[in-house]
Amino acid sequence: MNREEFLHKLSGGLAATCVACLAAACSSDSPGPISPATGSNPSGNTAGTTVNLDSELKNINDFVAKNATIIIRTASGNAVTSFLAFSSVCPHAGATVEYNNSTSSFLCPAHGSTFNSNGGLVQGPATKGLTKLTVEITGATLTVKA
Repeated sequence: MNREEFLHKLSGGLAATCVACLAAACSSDSPGPISPATGSNPSGNTAGTTVNLDSELKNINDFVAKNATIIIRTASGNAVTSFLAFSSVCPHAGATVEYNNSTSSFLCPAHGSTFNSNGGLVQGPATKGLTKLTVEITGATLTVKA
């Protein structure tokens, strides 16, 4: 085998390997990282997610991530207007979005989409913002409605 033939075979094998790795990394079947708190919910069912306000979300910018939902305290008091809730499912490929409370922003670690504190798209590949969810409060229980 001469040098040209060797390099041809080597570069073809490397190219095939690179394509396979890229396809696996971008596959929507591969789960994204688990968000802080209690984990993720692959079905994306956020209805009925509850938080006990006596023990969670006590300070401004505290957050919890559970059942495919991220809930953030934005102001003091237990009024509906003191909280925001978003689906943690990235609209691009369904990976789990993470909240960074030091920058009040969201990041999808799977492909790099970023979202502002209101869930609005800052940078793609996602083409739209996060889904905002409705918050209800009864006593010390916050409930997220889909």
